[in-house]
Amino acid sequence: MSNMLDYLTWRGDLSLSQDPFNTIDALILSSLSYVDFEAVVPSLGQGKVTIEEASKKFFEIHSEEELALDKSFIRFGPSLLRALAESDRFKDAYLLNYVNDTDISREIQFAAVEIDTSDGESFISFRGTDDTIIGWKEDFNLSFMTVPAEDEAVLYLKSVMEGRTNRIRIGGHSKGGHLAVYSATASDSELRSRIDKIYNFDGPGFNHEAMESEQFKNVQPRIIKVIPESSIVGRLLENSTEPMVVKSTELGIMQHDPLSWQLEGKSFATCDFPDKISNLFDETMTTWLGEMTFEDRKVFVDELFSVFEASGCETLSMLTKVGVKGTKAMINRMREIRNDSGAKVKTLMKMFFVNFNVLRESVVKERLEDSPLKIGLPANVGKKNGKQ
Repeated sequence: MSNMLDYLTWRGDLSLSQDPFNTIDALILSSLSYVDFEAVVPSLGQGKVTIEEASKKFFEIHSEEELALDKSFIRFGPSLLRALAESDRFKDAYLLNYVNDTDISREIQFAAVEIDTSDGESFISFRGTDDTIIGWKEDFNLSFMTVPAEDEAVLYLKSVMEGRTNRIRIGGHSKGGHLAVYSATASDSELRSRIDKIYNFDGPGFNHEAMESEQFKNVQPRIIKVIPESSIVGRLLENSTEPMVVKSTELGIMQHDPLSWQLEGKSFATCDFPDKISNLFDETMTTWLGEMTFEDRKVFVDELFSVFEASGCETLSMLTKVGVKGTKAMINRMREIRNDSGAKVKTLMKMFFVNFNVLRESVVKERLEDSPLKIGLPANVGKKNGKQ
């Protein structure tokens, strides 16, 4: 099987007129917004550059040695940019309207870029979260608050498309997929009518009230959602769109990495259902969130991520290699949680670590078995809707 970089090598010589835009193309363009285009792509209304020109300029600014220091799962971004620049399919596409607004004091992390493809439609790509623990916490925060990036996405889409009449596609990976759906839902009816497809690649869903709105029901038939077998982020909150489930070369939570998603030709290699742990996570979180007030949800999310942060790790990639010292610190932090969130935190930690086979060293596993994580899981794990 292959991944999206292999796809560009195999299929990149075909223009969009020879082989029309497909969901793999959408994943590629959704992932492109992970690239740091500062000083490379013009900002709102300031011009445009081809992908080929952008790639040349990017690698003039950033050395290979600098890029090699990035250990996050989005480190594939520059390689993706280079592959696009070398493909006949996308090298002449224009990049424009780049925005990157990250401000810790305002608790905002928002970036987006427009890709003007050669088939008459623009693609708006919203950046998702990286694999920092803080980034993942932002995804969980959607369960109890409107994050600033949602409002930014609505304003961005309006600003970019104002005064234009062309049809568009919008998409994103992780939080970017959520922002794509949110911005479409919150747009005025005229702009919504010009949206062709909305791609949500393993991004969080929405609360029940939002999905009952007429605006959401209007865009829902145009949403394409794709998740990996062991999806976690993509199953947060409620989802009215039946997702396409794809195979991944990674395990557990690291399947969130879109470069690990497997392809067969110009289609995804699919599974019938998400795996048992993904289903258990979905069932558990749906039940819990339905029982909690927004304030309860905030306390729960803060407590959960305080355990991750206790490990000393900054990213999920680091967390998958956490040693004895970090594991002990997490266990101690869990013992300190005395409120109603304590049992829920322990349950989720069991899912993350034991059942995703993230911790492999026997000494670490022994510590887990002797810790508050030694709890049973429901007997009906993975039997959601009667599916195994």
